[in-house]
Amino acid sequence: MCEIKFRAKNPQQKALRKQQILNAARKRIVSLSYEEVNLIHIAEDVGISKAALYRYFKNKESLFLALFIETLAEVITTAEQEFLAEKPATALTNTLLKNPIYCKLSAILHTILERNLSTDEAFKFKQTILTQMQLYVALLSKKANMDDKKAFRILLQTQQALIGVWHMSHPTGAVKDVIESATLSAFKMDFAEALRAHIERIIE
Repeated sequence: MCEIKFRAKNPQQKALRKQQILNAARKRIVSLSYEEVNLIHIAEDVGISKAALYRYFKNKESLFLALFIETLAEVITTAEQEFLAEKPATALTNTLLKNPIYCKLSAILHTILERNLSTDEAFKFKQTILTQMQLYVALLSKKANMDDKKAFRILLQTQQALIGVWHMSHPTGAVKDVIESATLSAFKMDFAEALRAHIERIIE
């Protein structure tokens, strides 16, 4: 717990407070599902009230959208290193596997996090993502010797594969239990293995 005794007043203090909230949310989402994460607990982790948290993020979705943007930046940093040493398919796969929170948030981005955005909020969010993706596109197009349009399409297809594989390899409720039986084990899927196979097909 990071105890904060005074209300943030200047821009530097506010930026620090916002980052502390994001850090607390990150720690929670590592081991909990999105549904299990509670803003009250995040506020307690930071040492502020829930009302104070709402001064920085108007709801749970906006908090985790901000965390998604932060993790996308980390994905690109990872990709910069992976593309130096690996072939494109391996680099893309390793990049995602090394950023599990990004993968987890990607799986709920379209169905949960984006669903209540206003038109202005949606435009701003997607514009931010597009700006970051252009950096990712530049890395892939250079490494794979392809034009930017093709690189962007491959990254979108990779994201589609990531979302589908995540859900199929992370079943919940009764399904999670029954596929442990020998007769239904064919439905069990290893996330890393399946993701790698999909990305290799996309890059072919």
